[in-house]
Amino acid sequence: MKRISLVAAAALLFAGAQLHAQATKSDTAKKATKSATTKSPAKTAAKAATKASADAKTATKAATDAKKEAKVATKAADKAEGAAAPKMAKKSSKKGGKKSAKKDSTAAKKG
Repeated sequence: MKRISLVAAAALLFAGAQLHAQATKSDTAKKATKSATTKSPAKTAAKAATKASADAKTATKAATDAKKEAKVATKAADKAEGAAAPKMAKKSSKKGGKKSAKKDSTAAKKG
Protein backbone atom coordinates (compact mmCIF):
# COMPACT_ATOMS: atom_id res chain seq x y z
CA MET A 1 0.00 0.00 0.00
CA LYS A 2 2.83 2.37 0.82
CA ARG A 3 4.49 1.67 -2.52
CA ILE A 4 1.38 2.57 -4.47
CA SER A 5 0.97 5.90 -2.67
CA LEU A 6 4.65 6.66 -3.15
CA VAL A 7 4.39 5.97 -6.89
CA ALA A 8 1.25 8.08 -7.13
CA ALA A 9 2.91 10.99 -5.31
CA ALA A 10 5.96 10.78 -7.61
CA ALA A 11 3.71 10.76 -10.69
CA LEU A 12 1.81 13.83 -9.46
CA LEU A 13 5.06 15.62 -8.73
CA PHE A 14 6.42 14.79 -12.18
CA ALA A 15 3.20 15.92 -13.89
CA GLY A 16 3.18 19.17 -11.90
CA ALA A 17 6.78 19.89 -12.84
CA GLN A 18 6.02 19.40 -16.53
CA LEU A 19 2.98 21.69 -16.37
CA HIS A 20 5.02 24.34 -14.60
CA ALA A 21 7.75 24.14 -17.24
CA GLN A 22 5.21 24.53 -20.05
CA ALA A 23 3.63 27.54 -18.36
CA THR A 24 7.02 29.19 -17.90
CA LYS A 25 7.86 28.68 -21.59
CA SER A 26 4.65 30.33 -22.75
CA ASP A 27 5.14 33.28 -20.38
CA THR A 28 8.68 33.79 -21.64
CA ALA A 29 7.55 33.63 -25.26
CA LYS A 30 4.83 36.23 -24.60
CA LYS A 31 7.33 38.56 -22.95
CA ALA A 32 9.81 38.14 -25.81
CA THR A 33 7.25 38.98 -28.48
CA LYS A 34 5.94 41.92 -26.49
CA SER A 35 9.41 43.41 -25.95
CA ALA A 36 10.36 42.83 -29.59
CA THR A 37 7.31 44.67 -30.87
CA THR A 38 7.59 47.63 -28.49
CA LYS A 39 11.28 48.44 -29.05
CA SER A 40 12.51 49.58 -32.41
CA PRO A 41 15.89 48.42 -33.71
CA ALA A 42 17.09 52.03 -33.88
CA LYS A 43 16.43 52.57 -30.19
CA THR A 44 18.17 49.35 -29.33
CA ALA A 45 21.18 50.32 -31.44
CA ALA A 46 21.30 53.78 -29.87
CA LYS A 47 21.28 52.29 -26.38
CA ALA A 48 24.02 49.86 -27.35
CA ALA A 49 26.12 52.67 -28.80
CA THR A 50 25.69 54.78 -25.68
CA LYS A 51 26.67 51.86 -23.49
CA ALA A 52 29.69 51.10 -25.68
CA SER A 53 30.93 54.68 -25.50
CA ALA A 54 30.53 54.70 -21.73
CA ASP A 55 32.46 51.43 -21.53
CA ALA A 56 35.18 52.91 -23.72
CA LYS A 57 35.51 55.91 -21.42
CA THR A 58 35.74 53.61 -18.42
CA ALA A 59 38.42 51.54 -20.14
CA THR A 60 40.40 54.65 -21.04
CA LYS A 61 40.25 55.87 -17.46
CA ALA A 62 41.34 52.47 -16.18
CA ALA A 63 44.28 52.45 -18.60
CA THR A 64 45.35 55.90 -17.44
CA ASP A 65 45.17 54.80 -13.81
CA ALA A 66 47.18 51.69 -14.64
CA LYS A 67 49.89 53.80 -16.28
CA LYS A 68 50.13 55.98 -13.18
CA GLU A 69 50.35 52.95 -10.92
CA ALA A 70 53.03 51.43 -13.15
CA LYS A 71 55.12 54.59 -12.87
CA VAL A 72 54.78 54.57 -9.09
CA ALA A 73 55.73 50.90 -8.98
CA THR A 74 58.76 51.52 -11.18
CA LYS A 75 59.93 54.35 -8.96
CA ALA A 76 59.46 52.20 -5.87
CA ALA A 77 61.44 49.39 -7.47
CA ASP A 78 64.25 51.79 -8.39
CA LYS A 79 64.35 53.07 -4.81
CA ALA A 80 64.44 49.53 -3.48
CA GLU A 81 67.28 48.62 -5.81
CA GLY A 82 69.11 51.78 -4.83
CA ALA A 83 68.69 51.00 -1.17
CA ALA A 84 69.83 47.41 -1.62
CA ALA A 85 72.78 48.25 -3.89
CA PRO A 86 75.03 49.89 -1.24
CA LYS A 87 74.57 46.94 1.11
CA MET A 88 75.49 44.55 -1.65
CA ALA A 89 78.43 46.70 -2.68
CA LYS A 90 79.77 46.83 0.89
CA LYS A 91 79.65 43.08 1.22
CA SER A 92 81.31 42.48 -2.11
CA SER A 93 83.91 45.19 -1.54
CA LYS A 94 84.95 43.61 1.76
CA LYS A 95 85.43 40.25 0.16
CA GLY A 96 86.98 41.74 -2.92
CA GLY A 97 89.27 43.96 -0.85
CA LYS A 98 90.73 41.01 1.02
CA LYS A 99 91.31 39.08 -2.16
CA SER A 100 92.93 42.00 -3.91
CA ALA A 101 95.16 42.63 -0.90
CA LYS A 102 96.34 39.04 -1.00
CA LYS A 103 97.01 39.25 -4.69
CA ASP A 104 98.96 42.47 -4.24
CA SER A 105 101.10 41.00 -1.50
CA THR A 106 101.92 37.91 -3.52
CA ALA A 107 102.65 40.01 -6.56
CA ALA A 108 105.07 42.12 -4.50
CA LYS A 109 106.88 39.04 -3.20
CA LYS A 110 107.30 37.56 -6.67
CA GLY A 111 108.36 40.82 -8.28
